[in-house]
Amino acid sequence: MNTIALLPHSKHILPKGRLKLVISRVCDIRMVTEAMTNKRPFALGMIEPNQAPETISHIPAIATTVSIIDFNTQDNGLLEIIVEGIDTISVSILTMAYDNLLTATYEPCAQWTPININHDSQPLADKLKHLFESTPEITNIYQQTSYDDATWVCQRWLEVLPIDIKYKQSLIHHPTANMTISFLLQLLQNHHLINH
Repeated sequence: MNTIALLPHSKHILPKGRLKLVISRVCDIRMVTEAMTNKRPFALGMIEPNQAPETISHIPAIATTVSIIDFNTQDNGLLEIIVEGIDTISVSILTMAYDNLLTATYEPCAQWTPININHDSQPLADKLKHLFESTPEITNIYQQTSYDDATWVCQRWLEVLPIDIKYKQSLIHHPTANMTISFLLQLLQNHHLINH
């Protein structure tokens, strides 16, 4: 049985993604401190933007293990960290400690393998590159990008798109990124959620 500390968050991350987080709750600071001290990952679980972490009794099944790659203490005493996604996991049970820190019992998920960008999927890479280049707070945390890998591109889109968590979870549940490629290309074609 695998267990890992879990942070429910409205910002989402998938393998090879990077994310800046501000940690304010005492239990989450404890989790981050222990993760850095012991050089071990924790997990980030998906919640809706209007959900308070204190009210979480269950989260969508698929979460992502992350490692801390940078940290900084802000003037107000809050902790700012940059995390990088490692693997997706399937959470089965959540338990809550005395200070509200969540621990997840989990099983590993099958990870998406790289898929070369082709002529059909190239627009997804081009639009993502444009989005990243126009958003310095995203660009600044990526030392390297993989716009030639459709899997990497799809995972970054799933992180930033404001689509319902159940749809994100459904797409992530597929064994490869192919379904997500089709889904995103349809979105692009419809001009509903992807800016030009």
